[in-house]
Amino acid sequence: MIERKLEKIILEMLENFRVVSINGPRQSGKTTLQKLIAKNKNMDYYTFDDVDIYNTAKLDPKGFIDFISKNSSVAIDEVQMVPEVISSIKMTVDEQNKKGHFLLTGSSDMFKNSQIKESLAGRMATFNLYPLSYGEINKKDLNIIDKLFSDDFNNYKTDFEAISKKDFISAVVDGGYPEVYSLPTKAKKAWYDFYIKARIAKDIATIENVQASSLSLLTKLLRVLASQVGSLVNYSKISKDIGIADKTIAKYIDILEALYIVKLVPAYSRNIKKRVIKSPKVHFIDSGLASFLLNASLENSMLGKNKYIGSLVETFVYSELIKHKAYSKTDVEIFHYRDLTQKEVDFVLESSFGDIVAIEVKSGRNLKNENFNGLLSLAKDMKNIDFKGIVFYGGDKVLPYKLEDFQFWAIPLKVLI
Repeated sequence: MIERKLEKIILEMLENFRVVSINGPRQSGKTTLQKLIAKNKNMDYYTFDDVDIYNTAKLDPKGFIDFISKNSSVAIDEVQMVPEVISSIKMTVDEQNKKGHFLLTGSSDMFKNSQIKESLAGRMATFNLYPLSYGEINKKDLNIIDKLFSDDFNNYKTDFEAISKKDFISAVVDGGYPEVYSLPTKAKKAWYDFYIKARIAKDIATIENVQASSLSLLTKLLRVLASQVGSLVNYSKISKDIGIADKTIAKYIDILEALYIVKLVPAYSRNIKKRVIKSPKVHFIDSGLASFLLNASLENSMLGKNKYIGSLVETFVYSELIKHKAYSKTDVEIFHYRDLTQKEVDFVLESSFGDIVAIEVKSGRNLKNENFNGLLSLAKDMKNIDFKGIVFYGGDKVLPYKLEDFQFWAIPLKVLI
């Protein structure tokens, strides 16, 4: 079994909080990790995927929580399926005031679940468990977020030339869902097909009242969004492509975001008010799912027949960034940047101290001055701010790149695998 980097953090948080919640997409490994920790901490385990447990909790949420937590710490899996238990958990932890009393998992963002009225603020620590990062798959200690904010961000011991282009493209199109990344091609397609039609459809009902007839529209929306990863979200254009109102499109995207399928990346501006009025970009939590939706295989990607490969590489970088962010020591927020002259930077990482690491993604091996145009535009706006400008590219060498009075760096994309 692959060791999850989040495990040690969860164990530490159980010593400090009454409730700890692990949220993330279905099949990301939450249950496996929860069972491992529950065994370590002698916690009783319950899952709402069990029909009898689900029915009991649904019928009498307070009685259920009172009974299972009276003499033991408790792990509850898929808590979003019975949102009524949250208020009962709040009353229990307030009465008993016991550290590590509940370990919850959920396949939706409980703060976006319209059926959950309690926030458990001050009582709960929440963490996201995404599909496997390639640092976890390949047993690497490097956390790319911490590395990029360190003084030796441009110093790597990896022999990048020993990692083939095929290895990297495989990582992009396979993604990191634990059950799927190592499956053969036909089995992968069957897994993703079931995942979309069954798992996502099942969990949508826990967020909003979505009619069964709308589920096919959600599948179409997923495919459209996959074709637009790394692009600004244009609700009216998507509305025309699918044939439903743009307000409905916005609602469905919000649901997919709550289910940890896609993520809207906000625009960066030094003026905080402008961040909320500029258009976000869309990315998938896992590039493997996006690749499936676009019928992007390793074979056609290696043959140059995948017209989406550049966008998929960008969403792969995003997925690795958020996976590493979940267990990094450096607290960051991730944005994108676009100035009034349309110069862009794919990702802007801002630390809690205000330091900036800006990242442009280029899947090709050859670098040109124009690859740094967005970084240069942003750098000129970064007076009195600790700023690094980096291009992740398809080459094998870490290279310095100076434009005007600004020092930038090119770092191989292979550092992510």
